Amino acid sequence: MPAFHLFTAIAALALVPASASVAPAKTGSNQERVRAEIMPLFRGMEAAANIHDTDAHLAYYRRDPSLIFVANGTVIRGWDNLVAQQRKWWPGGKIAPADEAHEPYRLIVGPVFQSLGPRLAMLTFVLDARRVYPDRVTRRPLAISQLWEKRSDGWKIIYAHESAGAERASN
Repeated sequence: MPAFHLFTAIAALALVPASASVAPAKTGSNQERVRAEIMPLFRGMEAAANIHDTDAHLAYYRRDPSLIFVANGTVIRGWDNLVAQQRKWWPGGKIAPADEAHEPYRLIVGPVFQSLGPRLAMLTFVLDARRVYPDRVTRRPLAISQLWEKRSDGWKIIYAHESAGAERASN
């Protein structure tokens, strides 16, 4: 994603009222209920990502061939294909929290919730992604949207889109 488009997306999210991502909507509203149900799952996903635990991270996605994940213009179809790709993105498996790559993902915007009814919700957020290489450390923003569906086995992601901004040296 060109830097201008990523900047525009981040700027647009910054214009969303704080109440959309932090303060609950009207007491007892569907928006408040959805946020209350999904936020613990979101935090679990975030924790799993920060130690590169593929199994725990992907447990929040629908285990189905109809799952769609789009990353930087590449469409990944199906849970099995997403698992295979995630293992390539996080080679070597889990990292220790005390590892120098501790907290490779830091939330910088959101999550912004949009309830699409009692059984669908869209989450949009931006992460700061840190990568440690033998000779350098880099950062890049990741803009992510996830479509969550409430199913008999709980809330699951049925569609996700991720766009990475330009990589830059980290200080």
